[in-house]
Amino acid sequence: MQYADTLTLARRRSVLLLVSLHRTDRLAALAQANSAREVIAEVMRRVEGMLRSSDRYALASHEEIWVLLVDPPGESLAELAGRTLRGNLMRPIHGSDSGAGSAVRLNPAVGGAWQPADSPTDAMNLLAAASEACREAEELESRVKIVTARSESEAHHRRQLEQDLRDALFANQFDVHFQPQVSLATGRCTGAEALVRWTRPDGTRVNPGLIASICEARGLMTQLTLFVMNTTLRHLMAWNSQGIDARVSVNLSAITLADPAFPSLVGHALDTWSIAASRLTLELTETAVVRHEQSAMKFMKEIRERGCGLALDDFGTGYSSFNYLRQFPLTELKIDQSFVRNLADDASDQRIVHALVDLAHTFGMHALAEGVEDERSAQSLRQLGCDLAQGYFFARPMPHGEFTAWWREFNRVPTP
Repeated sequence: MQYADTLTLARRRSVLLLVSLHRTDRLAALAQANSAREVIAEVMRRVEGMLRSSDRYALASHEEIWVLLVDPPGESLAELAGRTLRGNLMRPIHGSDSGAGSAVRLNPAVGGAWQPADSPTDAMNLLAAASEACREAEELESRVKIVTARSESEAHHRRQLEQDLRDALFANQFDVHFQPQVSLATGRCTGAEALVRWTRPDGTRVNPGLIASICEARGLMTQLTLFVMNTTLRHLMAWNSQGIDARVSVNLSAITLADPAFPSLVGHALDTWSIAASRLTLELTETAVVRHEQSAMKFMKEIRERGCGLALDDFGTGYSSFNYLRQFPLTELKIDQSFVRNLADDASDQRIVHALVDLAHTFGMHALAEGVEDERSAQSLRQLGCDLAQGYFFARPMPHGEFTAWWREFNRVPTP
């Protein structure tokens, strides 16, 4: 498939699928008796076998295949095509010189971009959208993700946003806000979660989820995390001088788990700002932990050896395996707001939260409930034995200066 073909066809209703054979899959193939060339040849035969005469495909590299479906009947076909393609490639590949037990088995990821006829884009935008979807598919259980490609104007806006974000990040123009975390036993604020915020020069506030998404896609997540952590620790040092004894939580991306240098960077930041490690808790989602189990184990061990806390975020919404609660050195279990929102009136949610609180205590962890928005929910959590809570009932995320004043008022501590 030539670039010119792609450029022409991308002006029509189309779906571009990127199939990532993944480096570990390729190395596994090379280790088998059958040659890599033989494996790739079979892969291409299977791809060609499911295409129409108008469709195009190309081997972009030994690890990636591009498939362009032209004028498909509808967007739903893109998802079906991606899953079918992946299923075909997962069948064992037997080489001419391989024995019965030496077949190559691939576990590809498929990312796709759907382009409606009324929203044309250029070839590079279509390819960029499919590439991003393929990266995200690597983290999904289905390993297939299809997105709608942006129009040329939308793509231009996205590129400008990404450039502005990069410039703002390296110029330290982001903000960090703090949402209080309150002890349900004492009624005092004992800490806060650090949350990134960004307002563009034109006054537009950018969704935090979009900030994280762009940083992950563009390899900026480590820089973003370090900015949030160092900014947070700098404020902690200032709070220390004002007699504010609070701990802070910083969210980590799944990408961070794969960075062997990150625990050392955490230690360096703590030393730079003279903050005790026990004042810092790092939060990981259960999806990230499960997807990167081996690297997560090593990461957590090093972080705990340094004295920091470890929280498992959004617990109960994904895999929720007791096994990793047992084997990972976690200190805090965060109960997702979906179980808290209707807690006061929903008996099933009460039973779930009660079980999660007991589970946390069984493994020697604190239980923290997110999304507490009213007094009844807070009271229910207190009766269920939950240790900590955060949510709009107590306070929204706020800049560090406002948090300082709020903390003193809430805890009834006079200004020195």
